[in-house]
Amino acid sequence: MSGPKIVDIRHLEAIQERQRRLIRRRLEQLQRQWREQRQRLETALEAIRSLLDAEEIAAIDRSIAALDQRFMQLRDDQSLQELEKRGTERLAFLDAEIQRLQQQINESVVEARQRARSMQAATNDLAARLRSAGMEEERRLLLMAPSTEALERAAQVLRRREQEQASQAMQQAFADLGISASSRQLQQEVSDPERERIEQLMVQLELLNDTCVTSGLRRRLDALEGELDPHQRKMRLNSLVLELSHALQRSQAMAEHHAILDELEAQLGLFEDVPAELLKAIAAQRESQGEENSLTELRQAVERWSEHEARRLDGERIRSVVLGSLRELGYDVREGMQAGWVEGGSIVLQKAGSSDYGVELQDFNGRLRSQVVRFGDPDSPVSDQQRQRDTEIEEQWCTAHAQTLATLRQKGMEAQIMAKREQGEHPLVVVRSKDADRMDRSIARVNQPSQQQRS
Repeated sequence: MSGPKIVDIRHLEAIQERQRRLIRRRLEQLQRQWREQRQRLETALEAIRSLLDAEEIAAIDRSIAALDQRFMQLRDDQSLQELEKRGTERLAFLDAEIQRLQQQINESVVEARQRARSMQAATNDLAARLRSAGMEEERRLLLMAPSTEALERAAQVLRRREQEQASQAMQQAFADLGISASSRQLQQEVSDPERERIEQLMVQLELLNDTCVTSGLRRRLDALEGELDPHQRKMRLNSLVLELSHALQRSQAMAEHHAILDELEAQLGLFEDVPAELLKAIAAQRESQGEENSLTELRQAVERWSEHEARRLDGERIRSVVLGSLRELGYDVREGMQAGWVEGGSIVLQKAGSSDYGVELQDFNGRLRSQVVRFGDPDSPVSDQQRQRDTEIEEQWCTAHAQTLATLRQKGMEAQIMAKREQGEHPLVVVRSKDADRMDRSIARVNQPSQQQRS
């Protein structure tokens, strides 16, 4: 193998390290979101604990504890290694678990509030019948602590009074009350599909931490209890459904908006010296209403900069290893060469005893291009002796090139030959001596500022 060579080099260790750090940052964000979400879930749950069955409460508590345990486990090294292997798949699973718990509490809250309204309706109905029967003390006790047990006790007292008075009217009132029905049956008697739909939307908003919106809408919903006109009630309920649907869409859009910003912050957090304008743009987006176009542009800008910065850092490391390896192989690597050899640029190295030859190294798009060049007059004819000497130098470079690739691989990098030319396929490139001198002066100028700073 001889002639110009192009090698695709990837700094695998650096890439893997960035992936690990990104996953850990995402995990930290997810843990923070869980802490905030957990507080909202606890607040919603606390308001309905007295209305739910013990079994329902225990199931929700177990789900919360299980998620707490999952996050606790991810703090140890072994679990973090597993997370790094499974990557975003595991994080998505945790996010799905949180969403499932939200839905579980959402359904429980809606059911508990519906049950509470049913209890209130049954209490009001029985209290009115107790008043009609002149049983004010029983009515007072029922209203003081309404419950299924209190309803049953009051109904039994009312039943005895009816039996004593043998009143047909009271017997009919008892039949209308249906006091032997369970609380769930009472709930069905006052079930309101529109009201239930509104409750579901409100709970979803509350779990998105949009209580400032739901508090006003809930007051309006409660005010509808006194609306006797069916037409007006239906119109106002429909209006509430529409407003809640729009508010929920906005809140969900903002939640997705902030999730994207979290992702962008995690990407930038992998690097030092992040441009201030990108950080300011993310902060401004958090304060804005989340315009789609500007967010898309910001996302593209962050991804472009992150990709360029990763390529720059990896390129610096790769070029440093290449130069270090060639120095050990006897090539004249001088101070300033690495600073002068940047992406898209090139340098020429020479080996002791080969002053009329050099190796040109060029970095473009993360790929290393190398070729042997000879200094002299491009217009001069090439003798057989010169060709023999060219071949010897090319063979030397082939050996050095292979050893350099081996060193790169030992340093955790992937080096794959993408293109090559076979020996003798093309003559060597001949560079005029004055052009070579100009290359040296260019390298010296690149190094000059750093020397002045040190002095």
